[in-house]
Order: sequence, then C-alpha cells, then structure tokens
Amino acid sequence: MSASDDSAGQADLNVYYPGADGTLEKAAESQQLDERHVGRTIGGGISPPYPPAKLATLQEINGTHAVAIKKKSVREVGFGFDIVPHPEAEDPSEDEKEVLQEFWHGRESIWKTGPQGTPASTPTEVFEVSRRDWHGVGWQAIEVMYSADDQPVGLAAVPAEEIRVRKGSSSPVSVGHGYVQEDDGLTVYYGEAGDRGQRVQMESDESPTYVDRKTGETAEDPNDLKNEPANELLFIPNQHPLTKYYGIPDWVAEVETMMADQSAKEFNRRFFDYDAMPQYAVIVEDGRLTEQSRKSLRELVDRLRKSEDRRMVVLEAEELADYDIDTADGGTPKIRIEPLSSQGEEDMAFTEFRRMNEHDIAKVHEVPHVLINRLESSNKANSRQQIRDFTEEVIKPQQKRFAERIYRVIHQEVLGVDDWTIEFHTKGTDQLTEAELAQTRIAASNGSMYVNEAREELGLEPKDELEGLLLAELNNPKIGDGAPTNAPVQQPPAGEGGNGSSSPFGE
Repeated sequence: MSASDDSAGQADLNVYYPGADGTLEKAAESQQLDERHVGRTIGGGISPPYPPAKLATLQEINGTHAVAIKKKSVREVGFGFDIVPHPEAEDPSEDEKEVLQEFWHGRESIWKTGPQGTPASTPTEVFEVSRRDWHGVGWQAIEVMYSADDQPVGLAAVPAEEIRVRKGSSSPVSVGHGYVQEDDGLTVYYGEAGDRGQRVQMESDESPTYVDRKTGETAEDPNDLKNEPANELLFIPNQHPLTKYYGIPDWVAEVETMMADQSAKEFNRRFFDYDAMPQYAVIVEDGRLTEQSRKSLRELVDRLRKSEDRRMVVLEAEELADYDIDTADGGTPKIRIEPLSSQGEEDMAFTEFRRMNEHDIAKVHEVPHVLINRLESSNKANSRQQIRDFTEEVIKPQQKRFAERIYRVIHQEVLGVDDWTIEFHTKGTDQLTEAELAQTRIAASNGSMYVNEAREELGLEPKDELEGLLLAELNNPKIGDGAPTNAPVQQPPAGEGGNGSSSPFGE
C-alpha cells in the first residue's frame, strides 16, 4: 500500500446536496452524504497519507484486526458515561448540569450513526462507531447537528474515510477552514465544532463563523451565505509525526503482516477447493497430446478428484502412468505424475506462520490474547492481570483524552458549559486495593524481603528492633489482615525480633 499524493489543481465545483433543489430548510438532521446518491464532481479536500477506504477494508479481511478494534472501541466508550463535575470547578453550576442533562439524555436530542433516514441511535453508539474509525482509519468525525433556531440538538457519526480537511483558497495543498465530505463525487462542507461560539446565554466571546454547506464559503452572519449554514464537525486525528492534518492508525506497521496472513488464508482456501488433495503435475515427455487425449486425461483426473476413496487416488495415479494416449506424432509418450509440493513439515511451518501473524497483529493493537479468544497461552490468573494492565495502560488514557475533547469542544464551545464534564465507565478495573497489592508483593518475595520493607509497603513505620530481619525468619506472620507469606518460616531468634508471640506488623 503506497502513500497517495495531494491532488493537484483546482476546478469549479458542481455540487448536488441531496434533499432539495434550491434553498434547503434548516432541520435538526445529519447532513452527511448518503452513499446511495451517485455522481462525479471534484472535491476540495487535502489527500490523506494513506487511502482511508483501503485501511477500513482491512477490517473485512483480517479477523484479529477487526476484533481488536472492536474490543478497544467498546471498552473505551461502549459502557456509557456519567456527567461529573470538572476537577477545576469549585462550585459546579446546577443550571449548566441541566443543560448537559437535556443535551445528552433529553427526549428531543438526536443521535445518528448514519445519514438522513437511518434509525435513531444513542450517544454511546455514536461514540463507539466513531472510535472504530479512529482506530481503524486514523481519525474520527462527529457531526454537531443544529435545529432551525440555531440550537445544538445532537451528534452523528460520519464515516471517517469520506472526510477530508479542506484545502485553502490560495494553494491546493494548504489547509482551509472546516472540512469536506466526498462520496461518489458528491461534496458537502462542514464547519469546525465550536465555530458558532454557542453559549448557554446565547452569547459569545468571539464572532461566530458560519460555513455555507454547498460552497464552503464562510461568514459571521448566516444571512450573508447563499445557502443554509453547514453543521459542524468534531475532527479528532490519531496524531502521527508523518502527517500534518490527518492521523495514522497505530497498526499500520503491521499492514504487510495482514496481507501475508490473507495470502495464507487464500492458499488454504484453494487447497480445500480441490478436496484437500495435494497439487500434482501431469508431465508428458517425448510427444504432444492430441486434443482428444487432453480431454480424456482431464476426464480421468476429474474422476479421481470426485472419488471419496483416497486409496483409489494413489492406485489410479499408477494406472494413469500406463494410460494409452496417442500423440499427434503417432508415438507413445511417457507420462509421469510429480507432486508440486509436500505436505509434511511445511504444513507445520505454515501453521506457525499464521499463529505468529495473529500474535503480531494483536501486539500492535496492545490487546491481550484472551480478549481476541486465544487462550492457549493464558490462564485465569494471568488473563485477569493482562486485562487490568490493558485497561490501565491503554483504555483509560484514551478515555481521558476523548472525554477532555468532548469537554473542551462540545461542552465549552458548543454548549457553553464549563463546570461539568463526562467520565466514561470502565470494565476490567477490578483492581486490588493498595493493601492487597502490598500483600501480593510481599508474598511474591518468598521471604526475601526485610520486615521493615514489608512494613513500609503496608504504610507502617520501620522499627529499629526489626532492622535486618527477613520475612523468612518469621513464623508465618500475618500480613495485616491478609494471608501469610509462602516462604519457609522459622521462629525468630531471641533478641532479633521478639519472642514470636506478637506480630512484627503491629503498630
């Protein structure tokens, strides 16, 4: 897969926006293009570093890749969220909370995962679909929908592979204002989320910006536009040092692995298409077969293929070597059958090849094998720990970043809410308490930890009389309220830790 260049040159746009000819009535609906409308026009977007449609297609041909993306998206945003006070808010406004409650959970709010006419959705589904784009394509696009009275009423997920950053008017490769959606030659423009500077009191610190949904022109007053104002897009790229305006998914490093795995699956499919028979070549020497002989030979091979008796195949192959076939020269040719490949050790290497492909794809996604249904290298204990690590190191940071984007753009810029943010629910964080973790570390030392070190792990002050004493020298000490260590134990010597009747972990 090669990187694509920025499209050069400019041309007049011949744009058709589905819905009406002439002025469109502003409605609280997603304005994204419906792929059922077919046309051919030149768009105004800067080309991304990789063809996004091809990146998205890889989810259709590689199951490990598809499952990893789905697992990450669901665990990031799929379990819902709560409206919580922002950490910097000293006295959160209840009026602002009501604004958020009405937006996120109100009966009049609209949520879409597709264009006009698609079924209603939920905020969680919108987030999950867009996060799949973020992981699968490299960026996500969430449309902010407005009602006829210029009020934000909901969000819609827009396919990332159709969204482009706008070109500037002065140069075909300079960035412009807003975004453009291109699908089958149709083009529609979007503003940037927060352009209108919406506030709870319907006030703004800066002049609002409106984008013409058909031409892409901008104005501070919607009445100055030739057509209806465009909705806005929250555009979030997966930042990468090799691209300015777009993102690149983390798994691009393993594209060749996915393609190699697909080739391996194709090989398997062809193998079973021929009833799991190895590939053989029928070689004719010292002559040339007539058309009738070719036909007879094909009929014989076809009969062998359809036979359910594999022993018969071998015997008939010997028969085929003595098969009486005339040549165009009138002589008797020599016919032999040679295998094209062996099915022994190469099969084992082939299986290992596919297994390593799956391992590498899961690795680049940072998803534990247990979550992609590979259990041969897992047990209950390490699987739980792998999921905890995955949740803490991969999922939670992404949840916080995405929630902060929602707060900064949707809450502050679109809704004018400063005191409240959202917090996504997390699964897989049945974390041990600090005391339990300390007990685990102490037990894992197998008695090699000093008693005072163990006391510090438990948050206790060290004691002079216990200095230099190992846990292994104690007789089954109880670690707080937890279990005793697993190390061999002895009664502590007199004068080096007490008489053994009291615990060294008391205050």
